[in-house]
Amino acid sequence: MVCEGQTEETFVDRILGPSLWRRNVVLQPRLIRTSRHSKGGALNGSRVLRFLRNTLRERHNIYVTTFFDLYGLPSDFPGQQVAATKSNPLDRAAAVESQFHAETVQMAECRDERFLPHIQPYEFEALVFSETERFAEVEPAWQTYLPQLAAIRISAGNPEHINDGPDTHPAARLLHLLRPRYNKLRHGIALCGLVGLDRIRAECNHFDRWLTRMESLQQL
Repeated sequence: MVCEGQTEETFVDRILGPSLWRRNVVLQPRLIRTSRHSKGGALNGSRVLRFLRNTLRERHNIYVTTFFDLYGLPSDFPGQQVAATKSNPLDRAAAVESQFHAETVQMAECRDERFLPHIQPYEFEALVFSETERFAEVEPAWQTYLPQLAAIRISAGNPEHINDGPDTHPAARLLHLLRPRYNKLRHGIALCGLVGLDRIRAECNHFDRWLTRMESLQQL
């Protein structure tokens, strides 16, 4: 699983990995090297495609998937032009995934079913809005913000529809609202652990469909 950053990598190690292990699916998270000393973040279309091509060519009996945010994807990323014509974030993510799949498979010259792209609407932080009451269990001082967190969640319809404005995407809302300040890695992983995958999947349809596909993978 090629992850966008350290938070997604940790989420795979601590939460997704143990769940899928019970389905005989073994996950190995990877980050893309973006400089001599750094990995993760700074995605661009060509860098991602090269990395995926090389990963898919390492072995012919593995599947490769991704865990990237829809919010902040660069304009050169596969499928972005089509996605820009759609208003529903799940449709936008699906449009990116479709073109992303086609270009990656063509570049790697691999079997179609070996690549399972996932683009999360709008970003990882959507998942923590699946059960906003849990915020106070991570930081007791956040008890006072529970009504506002619930209002954000309810007004969006479901967590994956919380919008992608520069000041209103899920992570920005948490950073602007919460004191102590929200920390993506520490708080995000703790919240997902408390909420649990079952609740996240019930609230986040696109995320659920991705996990369902991975749970049904057959040995290559």
